[in-house]
Amino acid sequence: MRRHVFFIALVLLGCSSSEESQLQQILAGGSEIFQRTLNNPKHEIQIIYGKIEDGKIVHQNFNVDPANFFYPASTVKMPVAFAAVKKLQELGLSLDSKILIDSSEHNPRKLSYDSLFSQGFSVRNLVKKIFVFSDNQAYNILYGWLGKDYINELNQRVGLKSSRIIHQLSESAFSFTPESNRNTFKVSLFDGSKTVETVPKTNTYEATVTPELQVRGQGYMNGEGQVINEPFDFSQKNFMTLADLLGGLERVVKPGMFDPSEHYSFEKSTYNELYHIMLLRPKNLPNPIDTLADNYVKFFIFGDEEEGEYPEHIEIMNKVGWAYGYLTDVAFIRDRKADIEFFLAATIHVNENQIYNDGKYEYEDVGLPFLAELGRLVYEYNLQFVDK
Repeated sequence: MRRHVFFIALVLLGCSSSEESQLQQILAGGSEIFQRTLNNPKHEIQIIYGKIEDGKIVHQNFNVDPANFFYPASTVKMPVAFAAVKKLQELGLSLDSKILIDSSEHNPRKLSYDSLFSQGFSVRNLVKKIFVFSDNQAYNILYGWLGKDYINELNQRVGLKSSRIIHQLSESAFSFTPESNRNTFKVSLFDGSKTVETVPKTNTYEATVTPELQVRGQGYMNGEGQVINEPFDFSQKNFMTLADLLGGLERVVKPGMFDPSEHYSFEKSTYNELYHIMLLRPKNLPNPIDTLADNYVKFFIFGDEEEGEYPEHIEIMNKVGWAYGYLTDVAFIRDRKADIEFFLAATIHVNENQIYNDGKYEYEDVGLPFLAELGRLVYEYNLQFVDK
C-alpha cells in the first residue's frame, strides 16, 4: 500500500516537488553532526540520488550546480576506463589484449611488465586496478594510449557534455609536462590473433567547459614545499559535473534506460565483464592489494568503518576520488537479499585552512563520516519499501 500512495503523490504533485521533498526527507533523518556538515556552505556539498522505478532512473538533487567547479580527482578514471573498453571494441580486440607502451618521447621509459599480476600489461588488469584500488599509473597508461581527443569526444557522443579530461595524474615515476598531456604514446596492442599499433599524435581537443569558481582558497603549496599566498587556479585541471560522472556509470549499469544514441553500445558479454570487474574487492587481487579492506574505495555506507568488511550480498559498483580536499563517490548500490538498488553520487569539500596541496584536509574527521552516513540514510530509506 505504501508504494501505491507514493506513486499517487508523484502524479498529483509532479516530479520536481515530489523528488525534492523525498530527498529532503532522507537527508532530514541524519544525525546532528551530519546536519551541521550538510548545511555548512564551505563544504560545497552536492548530492544526486538516482531512484530506479518504472524502468527509468529518477534523479533527485541536493545543491547540484553544474556551473560550479569541484575537483573530481580519481573519479575521471571511470569514464577513461569505459573509453578504453570502447576503443578495444572498435579495434576488434578483447579486454585481455596486452598493451606495450613506448612513452620515450615525453617520459623516458617503456612499460611492458605488470609486477602486480606478474605478466605483461593487459587492458583488463588496468581496468581492475582503476576500480579496485584507484591506481594512477593504470589511468595514465590508458590516457596516454587513448589521448584526450578520443576520451572527450566519446563523452560528448554518449551525452556526457560537461567533460574536461585533459591531464594525467601524478605518480612517483612520472613528471607530467603540458606537452606530455597533449600527446599520446606509441602503443602496440595484441590479443593473440591480432596486433594493432598506434603512433604518437598531438591532441587537438580544446576544453570549452569553464565552470565558475575555478580559482580557489587562500594559498597553495608549490613543488618545493613553499606556501604561496595566492589562490590556487584549477582552470587547467580535469573536470566533470557530478551529473555526468553519474551518467557515465548509469549508461554502463543500466544501458536500457537510455536512448540508443547515448549508449556505449558494448556487446552483452562486455557489459558482463565490466560488471564482474567493478564488483571485485581487494581480496580478489594479488598481494599486497589483497591486504586492503573491502571499504578501501567504498565511501558510501561503509567508508567510516574501521574493520571495513561488508556482506557479500551487498554489491557496490563505484568510483571514488580524493584530492585537494575534495571527496567524491559515484556509485550503484544493490542489496541482493533485500532486492533493492539505487544510484548515488556526492561530493564534499574539506579544506579548513583553504591551503591547497599541503596535505592538510579533513577527510577522516568530516568527509568520510558524512559520505558513509549519507549512504546509510539512502540505503535505509530504500529498505522501508521492501516487503517483509
